[in-house]
Amino acid sequence: MEYVVGPVLALLVGMKFTVWKTKHSNHKCDECCKEMVETIDKKIVESNTEISKSMVTVITPMAKAIKNLNEQVGIR
Repeated sequence: MEYVVGPVLALLVGMKFTVWKTKHSNHKCDECCKEMVETIDKKIVESNTEISKSMVTVITPMAKAIKNLNEQVGIR
């Protein structure tokens, strides 16, 4: 009888502990994850605007130079 009751009791206590621990850790994880996602979103938006600005500053002189070359060659 003891061979059955002991493991069953240990299994039930272990399952209850696992449920309690996952509920406790999920709450902490949700808050941390939300903060991390918000900061990553801000960084992505900032980097996208910086990249757009730098691309415009690089492409504008090249476009003007190509336009001048086309005019000199006679291509519209």
